[in-house]
Amino acid sequence: MNAAQFLSRAGSLVGEPSRAAMLWSLLGGEARPASELAMLANVSPQTASNHLRLLVESGFLKVDSQGRNKFYRLGGPLVGVALESLAAATHGKATRPGIAEHSAPELVFARTCYDHLAGELGVAIRDRLQKKNHIREKNSEYELTHSGEEFLRDLGVDLDAAQAKRRRFAFACLDWSHRVPHLGGALGAALLDWMFRHRLLAPRRSTRALRLTEVGHKHLAQHFALRLNREGTALLR
Repeated sequence: MNAAQFLSRAGSLVGEPSRAAMLWSLLGGEARPASELAMLANVSPQTASNHLRLLVESGFLKVDSQGRNKFYRLGGPLVGVALESLAAATHGKATRPGIAEHSAPELVFARTCYDHLAGELGVAIRDRLQKKNHIREKNSEYELTHSGEEFLRDLGVDLDAAQAKRRRFAFACLDWSHRVPHLGGALGAALLDWMFRHRLLAPRRSTRALRLTEVGHKHLAQHFALRLNREGTALLR
Protein backbone atom coordinates (compact mmCIF):
# COMPACT_ATOMS: atom_id res chain seq x y z
CA MET A 1 0.00 0.00 0.00
CA ASN A 2 1.11 3.56 -0.64
CA ALA A 3 0.95 6.35 1.96
CA ALA A 4 -2.55 7.44 0.94
CA GLN A 5 -3.84 3.89 1.32
CA PHE A 6 -2.24 3.55 4.75
CA LEU A 7 -3.87 6.82 5.82
CA SER A 8 -7.24 5.72 4.48
CA ARG A 9 -6.92 2.40 6.33
CA ALA A 10 -6.03 4.16 9.57
CA GLY A 11 -8.95 6.56 9.14
CA SER A 12 -11.44 3.75 8.65
CA LEU A 13 -10.21 1.99 11.79
CA VAL A 14 -10.32 5.08 13.99
CA GLY A 15 -13.52 6.42 12.41
CA GLU A 16 -15.75 3.60 13.64
CA PRO A 17 -17.43 4.97 16.83
CA SER A 18 -17.00 1.84 18.97
CA ARG A 19 -13.32 1.52 18.10
CA ALA A 20 -12.83 5.25 18.66
CA ALA A 21 -14.37 4.93 22.15
CA MET A 22 -12.05 2.05 22.98
CA LEU A 23 -8.97 3.89 21.76
CA TRP A 24 -9.89 7.08 23.60
CA SER A 25 -10.40 5.18 26.87
CA LEU A 26 -6.80 3.92 26.61
CA LEU A 27 -5.29 7.32 25.91
CA GLY A 28 -3.76 7.60 29.37
CA GLY A 29 -1.52 4.59 28.78
CA GLU A 30 -3.39 2.14 30.98
CA ALA A 31 -4.36 -1.42 30.00
CA ARG A 32 -7.98 -2.59 30.11
CA PRO A 33 -9.61 -6.01 29.71
CA ALA A 34 -11.82 -6.72 26.73
CA SER A 35 -14.94 -6.86 28.92
CA GLU A 36 -14.38 -3.32 30.19
CA LEU A 37 -13.69 -2.01 26.68
CA ALA A 38 -16.90 -3.64 25.45
CA MET A 39 -18.83 -1.86 28.19
CA LEU A 40 -17.19 1.50 27.45
CA ALA A 41 -17.97 1.13 23.75
CA ASN A 42 -21.52 -0.11 24.48
CA VAL A 43 -21.15 -3.23 22.32
CA SER A 44 -21.42 -6.96 22.92
CA PRO A 45 -18.30 -8.93 23.94
CA GLN A 46 -18.27 -10.67 20.54
CA THR A 47 -18.44 -7.36 18.66
CA ALA A 48 -15.74 -5.91 20.92
CA SER A 49 -13.53 -8.92 20.22
CA ASN A 50 -13.76 -8.30 16.47
CA HIS A 51 -12.94 -4.61 16.88
CA LEU A 52 -10.00 -5.36 19.15
CA ARG A 53 -8.60 -7.94 16.74
CA LEU A 54 -8.56 -5.33 13.95
CA LEU A 55 -6.90 -2.74 16.18
CA VAL A 56 -4.22 -5.20 17.28
CA GLU A 57 -3.53 -6.32 13.71
CA SER A 58 -3.15 -2.69 12.63
CA GLY A 59 -0.71 -1.85 15.43
CA PHE A 60 -3.05 0.59 17.16
CA LEU A 61 -3.22 -1.71 20.17
CA LYS A 62 -1.06 -4.29 21.92
CA VAL A 63 -2.45 -7.17 23.93
CA ASP A 64 -1.04 -8.98 26.98
CA SER A 65 -2.42 -12.23 28.35
CA GLN A 66 -2.72 -12.73 32.10
CA GLY A 67 -4.23 -16.13 32.77
CA ARG A 68 -7.58 -16.27 31.02
CA ASN A 69 -7.78 -12.52 30.63
CA LYS A 70 -6.41 -10.32 27.87
CA PHE A 71 -5.46 -6.72 28.55
CA TYR A 72 -5.28 -4.14 25.77
CA ARG A 73 -3.22 -0.94 25.65
CA LEU A 74 -2.13 1.53 22.98
CA GLY A 75 0.51 0.28 20.57
CA GLY A 76 2.96 2.99 21.60
CA PRO A 77 3.36 6.69 22.49
CA LEU A 78 3.03 7.78 18.86
CA VAL A 79 -0.43 6.21 18.70
CA GLY A 80 -1.55 8.39 21.60
CA VAL A 81 -0.05 11.51 20.04
CA ALA A 82 -1.73 10.72 16.71
CA LEU A 83 -5.13 10.26 18.36
CA GLU A 84 -4.76 13.51 20.31
CA SER A 85 -3.73 15.37 17.16
CA LEU A 86 -6.72 14.06 15.21
CA ALA A 87 -9.08 15.00 18.01
CA ALA A 88 -7.60 18.49 18.26
CA ALA A 89 -7.62 19.03 14.49
CA THR A 90 -11.25 18.02 14.01
CA HIS A 91 -12.79 19.35 17.21
CA GLY A 92 -13.49 22.84 15.92
CA LYS A 93 -13.44 26.21 17.64
CA ALA A 94 -12.09 26.51 21.16
CA THR A 95 -15.33 28.15 22.33
CA ARG A 96 -17.28 24.94 21.81
CA PRO A 97 -17.57 22.36 24.64
CA GLY A 98 -14.18 20.72 25.00
CA ILE A 99 -13.24 17.08 24.58
CA ALA A 100 -11.38 17.56 27.87
CA GLU A 101 -14.75 17.19 29.60
CA HIS A 102 -14.77 13.54 28.59
CA SER A 103 -11.20 12.82 29.69
CA ALA A 104 -9.61 11.90 33.01
CA PRO A 105 -8.85 15.12 34.95
CA GLU A 106 -5.30 14.00 35.75
CA LEU A 107 -4.60 13.75 32.00
CA VAL A 108 -6.09 17.17 31.37
CA PHE A 109 -3.92 18.73 34.09
CA ALA A 110 -0.48 17.27 33.22
CA ARG A 111 0.65 14.48 30.93
CA THR A 112 3.45 13.57 28.57
CA CYS A 113 3.02 14.28 24.87
CA TYR A 114 5.68 12.04 23.37
CA ASP A 115 8.66 13.44 25.35
CA HIS A 116 7.44 16.88 26.44
CA LEU A 117 4.89 18.29 28.89
CA ALA A 118 1.27 18.76 27.87
CA GLY A 119 -2.01 19.60 29.55
CA GLU A 120 -2.98 22.63 31.63
CA LEU A 121 0.44 22.75 33.24
CA GLY A 122 2.33 22.52 29.95
CA VAL A 123 0.20 25.29 28.43
CA ALA A 124 0.71 27.51 31.49
CA ILE A 125 4.50 27.12 31.45
CA ARG A 126 4.67 27.92 27.73
CA ASP A 127 2.48 30.96 28.39
CA ARG A 128 4.77 32.19 31.19
CA LEU A 129 7.90 31.75 29.06
CA GLN A 130 6.29 33.69 26.25
CA LYS A 131 4.94 36.51 28.42
CA LYS A 132 8.37 36.93 30.04
CA ASN A 133 9.87 37.14 26.51
CA HIS A 134 11.98 34.05 27.20
CA ILE A 135 10.65 32.53 23.98
CA ARG A 136 9.35 34.29 20.89
CA GLU A 137 6.91 32.71 18.40
CA LYS A 138 7.61 32.85 14.68
CA ASN A 139 5.56 30.79 12.19
CA SER A 140 4.59 28.16 14.79
CA GLU A 141 8.22 27.84 15.89
CA TYR A 142 9.73 29.30 19.05
CA GLU A 143 13.01 31.16 19.25
CA LEU A 144 14.85 31.18 22.57
CA THR A 145 15.75 34.75 23.53
CA HIS A 146 18.89 35.83 25.40
CA SER A 147 16.89 36.27 28.60
CA GLY A 148 15.30 32.87 28.05
CA GLU A 149 18.67 31.19 27.65
CA GLU A 150 19.92 32.79 30.87
CA PHE A 151 16.74 31.85 32.73
CA LEU A 152 16.77 28.19 31.66
CA ARG A 153 20.51 27.74 32.17
CA ASP A 154 20.16 29.17 35.68
CA LEU A 155 17.46 26.59 36.37
CA GLY A 156 19.76 23.81 35.17
CA VAL A 157 17.99 22.91 31.93
CA ASP A 158 20.47 21.20 29.57
CA LEU A 159 20.24 23.56 26.61
CA ASP A 160 23.47 22.35 25.01
CA ALA A 161 22.09 18.82 24.64
CA ALA A 162 18.77 20.16 23.32
CA GLN A 163 20.48 22.36 20.72
CA ALA A 164 22.71 19.48 19.59
CA LYS A 165 19.79 17.20 18.73
CA ARG A 166 18.86 16.71 15.08
CA ARG A 167 15.21 17.66 15.49
CA ARG A 168 13.04 20.76 15.69
CA PHE A 169 14.29 22.83 18.58
CA ALA A 170 11.02 24.39 19.81
CA PHE A 171 7.57 24.58 18.29
CA ALA A 172 3.92 25.19 19.14
CA CYS A 173 2.37 21.76 19.70
CA LEU A 174 -1.42 22.04 19.79
CA ASP A 175 -2.82 20.75 23.08
CA TRP A 176 -5.97 18.68 22.48
CA SER A 177 -7.39 19.34 25.95
CA HIS A 178 -6.99 23.12 25.89
CA ARG A 179 -6.92 23.98 22.16
CA VAL A 180 -3.86 26.21 22.58
CA PRO A 181 -0.19 25.24 22.21
CA HIS A 182 2.22 23.80 24.73
CA LEU A 183 5.98 23.72 24.14
CA GLY A 184 7.15 20.89 21.87
CA GLY A 185 10.50 19.91 20.39
CA ALA A 186 13.94 19.41 21.91
CA LEU A 187 13.48 22.40 24.23
CA GLY A 188 10.20 21.05 25.57
CA ALA A 189 11.83 17.66 26.12
CA ALA A 190 14.79 19.25 27.93
CA LEU A 191 12.43 21.20 30.20
CA LEU A 192 10.45 18.07 31.09
CA ASP A 193 13.70 16.18 31.70
CA TRP A 194 14.74 18.95 34.10
CA MET A 195 11.42 18.63 35.93
CA PHE A 196 11.90 14.87 36.30
CA ARG A 197 15.53 15.17 37.42
CA HIS A 198 14.64 17.70 40.09
CA ARG A 199 11.52 15.75 41.06
CA LEU A 200 9.01 18.46 40.30
CA LEU A 201 6.86 15.87 38.53
CA ALA A 202 6.45 12.14 38.92
CA PRO A 203 4.75 9.68 36.53
CA ARG A 204 1.47 8.19 37.62
CA ARG A 205 1.57 4.40 37.45
CA SER A 206 0.46 2.85 34.14
CA THR A 207 -0.57 6.17 32.61
CA ARG A 208 0.85 9.18 30.78
CA ALA A 209 -0.55 11.48 33.48
CA LEU A 210 1.96 13.25 35.70
CA ARG A 211 1.74 14.06 39.42
CA LEU A 212 3.04 17.33 40.83
CA THR A 213 5.23 16.91 43.93
CA GLU A 214 5.72 19.20 46.92
CA VAL A 215 9.03 20.26 45.38
CA GLY A 216 7.13 21.00 42.19
CA HIS A 217 4.71 23.28 44.02
CA LYS A 218 7.60 25.36 45.36
CA HIS A 219 9.59 25.51 42.10
CA LEU A 220 6.60 26.45 39.95
CA ALA A 221 5.60 29.22 42.34
CA GLN A 222 9.17 30.52 42.64
CA HIS A 223 10.33 30.33 39.03
CA PHE A 224 7.13 30.48 36.97
CA ALA A 225 4.73 32.34 39.33
CA LEU A 226 2.24 29.47 39.03
CA ARG A 227 -0.05 28.77 41.99
CA LEU A 228 -1.86 25.46 42.24
CA ASN A 229 -4.45 23.99 44.56
CA ARG A 230 -3.23 21.90 47.48
CA GLU A 231 -3.80 18.66 45.59
CA GLY A 232 -1.68 19.86 42.66
CA THR A 233 -4.44 19.10 40.18
CA ALA A 234 -5.41 22.57 38.92
CA LEU A 235 -4.01 26.07 38.57
CA LEU A 236 -5.43 28.82 40.75
CA ARG A 237 -6.59 31.85 38.80
